[in-house]
Formats: sequence, C-alpha cells, structure tokens
Amino acid sequence: MKLSKELKVSLLAIVAAVILFLGVRFLKGTEVFSRFNTYYVVYENIEGLTTSNPVMINGYKVGQVMSIKLLQAQGNQLLVTMNIDEKVMLGEGASTSLVSSDLLGSKALYLKVGDMSRPLSDGDTLQSSVELGIVERVQAQALPIAEKLDSTLARVNQILGANDQSDMSNIIGTLVGDTTSVSSAVSNLEGTTQSLNNILQQNERGLNATIANLELLTRQLSDPETGVGSLLTKLNQKVDSLQVQSTLEKLELIAQNLNEITTKMNNGEGSMGKLLNDDSLYTNLNSTARDLDLLLVDFRENPKRYVHFSVFGGGKDRDKKKDQPEGNSAEQE
Repeated sequence: MKLSKELKVSLLAIVAAVILFLGVRFLKGTEVFSRFNTYYVVYENIEGLTTSNPVMINGYKVGQVMSIKLLQAQGNQLLVTMNIDEKVMLGEGASTSLVSSDLLGSKALYLKVGDMSRPLSDGDTLQSSVELGIVERVQAQALPIAEKLDSTLARVNQILGANDQSDMSNIIGTLVGDTTSVSSAVSNLEGTTQSLNNILQQNERGLNATIANLELLTRQLSDPETGVGSLLTKLNQKVDSLQVQSTLEKLELIAQNLNEITTKMNNGEGSMGKLLNDDSLYTNLNSTARDLDLLLVDFRENPKRYVHFSVFGGGKDRDKKKDQPEGNSAEQE
C-alpha cells in the first residue's frame, strides 16, 4: 500500500505536535507518564508564585503548580491548582504553606498531609498559609540593624560637621545624654592644657639641659672605651683574676670536711663527740657543783673549822694545840 504525500505530511505533523506537547510538559517539570490527583488552594497573595513551581513535602518534590486563576468575584483571591502524585495520600486538615525556596526569592508550596485516617478525594480544596522564607527572615532581622546603623551614621556625620568646640561638646553631650558635664569636662581639659603649656614654657631651659645631660650620658655609656661594654669586659677580667672557680672548689671541700666532722660528732666519735653524746661528764660536773655548794654553805656557817686567826700569840697557841692530844683539844672546845 502506497501512502500519498498528503497522508505522510499529516502523520508527520501529528507526530511533531505530540513530540512538541511532551517536550513542553517535560521542560515545565511535569512527568509525562505519571498519574496525579488535582487539588486546589486559595491565597490572598501568592507573592510571586508561578506555574510549574514545586509542591514539596520535607524538601522532596511531590507535585507542581499547574495554574493560577484570579477570582475577582471573591475579592481578587487567587485559586491555585496543583497536581500531586497519586501515591501521596492527603487527609483531613491538609494544608499548604507558601515559602521562599532559595535566596533568589523563588517560591514553593510546602505540603502538610493532615489526618491520614480521613483521606481527601481528588479535587478537594486545601487550607492555605504563608510562612516567612529565608529572604523574609533575613530582611526581618536586618531591618532593625539597618535603621540603627542609619541613625549612627547620621550622628557621626553631625559630629564630623561640627564647627567649633562648643558644637562638638554639645554633640558629645547629646550622644551621652549630659551636655553640661561634657562642656565642663572640655573646659577643664582646655585649662589643663594651658597650664601644661605654661609649665613647659617656664621650665624650657631646665628641660633642655636635662635632655642634653641625658644625651651626654647616653654617649658616655655607649663609648667603647669608657662605656658599659668596657666596664663589663673589665669586670669579667677581674672575676677571672680572682679565680672564683678555685675558691668555690675550696669552699666545697671545706663544706665536705665540716659535714664529715659533724657526722662523726653525731656518731660519738672523738672527744667532742663523746662530750656531746655521753652525759657522764655532765653528771659528774653536776655532782661536783652540788658538793662545792654544800662546802660553801658549811664554810659560811662554820668558818672556824677552816680558818684559825689570832692577833696575839696566835702562833704559840697553834703550837700548843698541835702538841696537845686530840682528846684535850676536843675537851677545850
């Protein structure tokens, strides 16, 4: 069977139309061979939402916006038609939230499935809400900061544009909330500066002399022959000449000898060690001191027992007493 040219052209046009239709749907992000359920949602303001924008659950795309219709009879509300994959079950209370999906302001619908025990049918209308997206949140936080920054810049410009010190003090007082205290502080600062200038002028000659002396002292200290470097060199030489190392070695030897002597004394070696560790000498000396004390007491009480003194005839009496037997002398007494 031979086809005519007209039939071939017609078939080619039909195939091209089908391919064009499928290509357009594919470019729009619509899955050609997938089956969808259609749902509706009404918004007061879609804030830039367009067809082909995604419908997502937890960031996963489950459908897309198919069309947007203006309802002028209902106060210019907007009817959004969505195609949701038929595998996604929606229940009573399901809703969509209009959010910004990226920093460029692209819009998307976030879907909440609702109560799965009471499923919705194809063609039902969902509840709607609008949430702040990324851009809106950034703007909400940045706006107060921008306002404060603008007021701060205005005050800085006002300060930079001050013509004299009084204006400057008034501006600073406005910033801190007390113009009088700032003005008095500025006046005190001016007086202090003037007094300092007067002191410097009155003592200019003395200050110049002091600075000159400091410069002379610095030069003398940095002199290689008489300065600090030369003094340190001589000091090192003097220390070397004193033979400090040998002196330290001798001191260490003396310390060792003293340590040995002390050890021997503690161990009771030698005379000093015995004196330190043996208490017999102390006991004997204590006994001797006690006997001597008794002797002195007896001598004080009975001095005639130890001393015989006579002015006349003492010698003869002594000789007679010597010649007499001990018994007679005892009786005389």
